Amino acid sequence: MKYTKKSQTKKPKITHKVCVKCGRKRLIKFFSNEKAHICNDCKRRSKRIKKQSSKGYLIKKLDDKWSLEVKERAGHKCEYCGKTTTLNSHHIFSRSNRAVRHDLDNGVCLCVCHHTFCSNFSAHKTPTEFVEWIKEKRGKEWYQRLRTKAVKIKFDN
Repeated sequence: MKYTKKSQTKKPKITHKVCVKCGRKRLIKFFSNEKAHICNDCKRRSKRIKKQSSKGYLIKKLDDKWSLEVKERAGHKCEYCGKTTTLNSHHIFSRSNRAVRHDLDNGVCLCVCHHTFCSNFSAHKTPTEFVEWIKEKRGKEWYQRLRTKAVKIKFDN
C-alpha cells in the first residue's frame, strides 16, 4: 500500500505573522481556527506575570522583606551571641498566626546554631528557655503586648 500526502495527517502551517501583543513579525504556528496571533515570548511573559501576581508569590515577597528588615534591625548580628554569619530570622509567634506574621516585633535575628541546632539554647529545641530570654531582653510588658496582639486577633477571626 502506497502512502500519499492525502492520507497523512495535516501538520500545522508555519508562517511569519505579526504578533498582536508586541507587534514584531515572528514565526507563529496557527491552525485552521485562527486565534489572535501571539508569539511564544509574549505567551511566556503573560504566564510569568500571572504567576507573579498570585497570592503565594506576594506572601513570599513579604516574608523575604520581613526577614531582611529583622536582620537589619538587629545590625546583621545574632541577638543572642553576636555572630555575623549564617543568620536566620525567627518568628516568636508562629508564621501561621497571620495577625503577627509580618510584624517586625514578632521577629528575632538568630544564627543557625541558636535558631535550630544548639541543644542548650535554641528557639526550636528549647522554646521555654528562648521565651524567658526574649522576655529578659525586650521586657515582659513588650512580650505581653505582642502576645495580646497575636491572641486577640486570632480569636476575633
